[in-house]
Amino acid sequence: MIQQIIAVLLAALVTIAYNEPISTIGNILGFSEVLAWATPTVLILLCVWKLASSDWGLGDAIAIIVLATLSMLYITQNIDSILLEISKLLLGIGTGVIIGYLAKGGK
Repeated sequence: MIQQIIAVLLAALVTIAYNEPISTIGNILGFSEVLAWATPTVLILLCVWKLASSDWGLGDAIAIIVLATLSMLYITQNIDSILLEISKLLLGIGTGVIIGYLAKGGK
C-alpha cells in the first residue's frame, strides 16, 4: 500500500511537470481546457496505482495497454495508426496461442 501511494505521488508530479504533452493527449481524445489534462492524468494515476500493487493479473495487463496507448497517442497523434498497431499485436498473440495449443497436443 505504501509503495502504491509513493508511486502515485511520483506519477502525479510527473503529470504536473509534463502538463503540455498530457493536455495534447486530452485534446486528441476530444476534451478541452481542464478536462484535456485531467482525463489522461486520472487514467495514468489509476494505471500506476494498479501496477504498483503487489498482486498481478488481468488488471495489470489492461493498465499496461492503457499506458502504451496513451504514449502512442502522444507520439503518433493518430488513432487509426494506434488501432492498426494494436490489431497487429492481437494477431501475433492469437497466432502464438494457436501454435502453442497445437504444439502442446491440441486436446
